[in-house]
Amino acid sequence: MAEAKTKIIIAIQGKVASFSHIAAMKLFGRDISLIECDTFGDVFSALSRGGAHAAVVPIENSTYGSIYQNYDNISKNESSLIGEIILKINFHLIAHPGKNVPDIKRVYSHPVGLGQIQAFIQNHPNIEFIEHDDTAGAVKMVKKKKLQSAGACASRFAAEYYGMEVIAENIHENPKNYTRFFVVTRPEMRKEVSQYMTNKEKQKRKTTIQFQLGEEAGSLYKALGCFAKRGLALTKIESRPVLNTDWEYRFYLDVLANANNPKFMKAIQELVSYTKHLKILGSYVRGEYLET
Repeated sequence: MAEAKTKIIIAIQGKVASFSHIAAMKLFGRDISLIECDTFGDVFSALSRGGAHAAVVPIENSTYGSIYQNYDNISKNESSLIGEIILKINFHLIAHPGKNVPDIKRVYSHPVGLGQIQAFIQNHPNIEFIEHDDTAGAVKMVKKKKLQSAGACASRFAAEYYGMEVIAENIHENPKNYTRFFVVTRPEMRKEVSQYMTNKEKQKRKTTIQFQLGEEAGSLYKALGCFAKRGLALTKIESRPVLNTDWEYRFYLDVLANANNPKFMKAIQELVSYTKHLKILGSYVRGEYLET
């Protein structure tokens, strides 16, 4: 359990100076303790075991799409959403100081990162692009192994942190390349962790819910109508197959309202009659768009 004046422990997938680390620092400040995990499953394990007070995980990217694994992880674990942030993801080619692009024969990055620099890849057929489990981890590896003809695709912060150099800026093709991150904690830790967040005083809020529908015709139409008729805007709808069922789906909705908003509460009361396994995953301050 976190106590006053102690560092909050945040679990992320990736290494120090990864985009998840940047998101965590913008949400909780720089004075945090970090648990670096190899996989998203490891992140949620650290959270459920109590090793971390909270986790910061990506949930969708404006180029790559939703990170479905984390929707599933949120549902499989007793998770409570307490925040979000949207980072402008700027990818740079990073190498040892003094190197230039013609010197580079191999570039390492996370598969999602490589998916966002396809134009750069096509324009450099002489470079081999290799998947790595983390963007910042790729920079760390190139530095540690002294790979003079190799580079990494990562953030400017990763280059600064590991003492490397940006040799090609903004190599992503989408100028509005954003990643949305969730802050996840255990339900009993919700209030305590929220006290550490830097944006807790802001008023505009969003609520995420999940539910499964019955087989009645028009059930999804009726479910969405619960919010439309009350003037509540939806910013996201996502569906995921439910394991061990015959084509049943779990839906996720992001609603621009606080959970204690009277209109939202009435919408949920009506929604119950059209759904099963309804759950409010969390109500939180709407995320800011921030540069990296």
